[in-house]
Amino acid sequence: MLTWSELPALFPAVADPGRWLPLLERHAELLAAAPIRTTAVRRDEAVARNYAESLEAYRLAGAPARGRLVDVGSGGGFPGMVIAAIAPGLEVHLVESHRRRAALLGEIAQELGLDQVTVHAERAEEAGRGSLRDSADLVLARAVAPLPVLLEYTAPMTAPRGVIAALKGSRADAQLEEAAGALSELACKHFETTMMRAAVSEHVRVQLFRKLGATPERYPRRPGMPAKRPIARPAQG
Repeated sequence: MLTWSELPALFPAVADPGRWLPLLERHAELLAAAPIRTTAVRRDEAVARNYAESLEAYRLAGAPARGRLVDVGSGGGFPGMVIAAIAPGLEVHLVESHRRRAALLGEIAQELGLDQVTVHAERAEEAGRGSLRDSADLVLARAVAPLPVLLEYTAPMTAPRGVIAALKGSRADAQLEEAAGALSELACKHFETTMMRAAVSEHVRVQLFRKLGATPERYPRRPGMPAKRPIARPAQG
C-alpha cells in the first residue's frame, strides 16, 4: 500500500514536495469530509489510485509546466486538481457536469490557494463549444467513457498540435481499434500507449493522441449524442 511519504521519491522530478505534498494531503481530507461522494476508491487505496496515478499520467503526458490543461470529468479533482497542486504555472480547467461536485471543486481550489484552477459546471459537449474550444495544450480524462466517445468529448477542447491523454485499463487496445472512425473525423492521431510503472499501477496505461488540426464544426454533437451514437459507428445527426 502506497503512503504519502513515498510519493516524492516516486516523482523526483517534481520539485518542492514540501509545498505540494501537504496540499495533496489536505485535498484528500477535504474530499473525505465532503457531504457528497466524489470517488469510489477506498481511502486506504487513495494515495496510489487517485494521487500517484494522477501524477503518473501527467508525467507520461510530458509534464508541461506552462500552458492550458483541461481535465474532463474531474470528479474529485483527479487528475486535474492534483496536477494543479504540483504545477503552479499551469492554467488548469476542471470540467465536471455534476453541479454539486463542481461546486465542491471550486471550494477546494479556493481552500488550497490554487488560483490557477477554473471549474466548469457543464457537460463536456457544452464545454467543447465554449471558451475552451481548440484551446488546451493538454487534455486528460480518467474513467469517463469508451474511447470513441471520449475523443468526441476531449478533442474539441484540444488545441491543434495539442495532446489528449486517456487513462485506460485492459481494453485499451481494443478500444483503440474501435476509435478509428473518431480519430479520423476529429483530426487526431494515436502516437503512444504506455503502461504506468508497476510501483504506481499494474493495470492502468495512458494512451496519447496528437490533434492535427481544428475541430470540424459539427463536433461535438449535442449533449448525449456522443454516447448514444459514437463516431466509430456510421456518424449521423
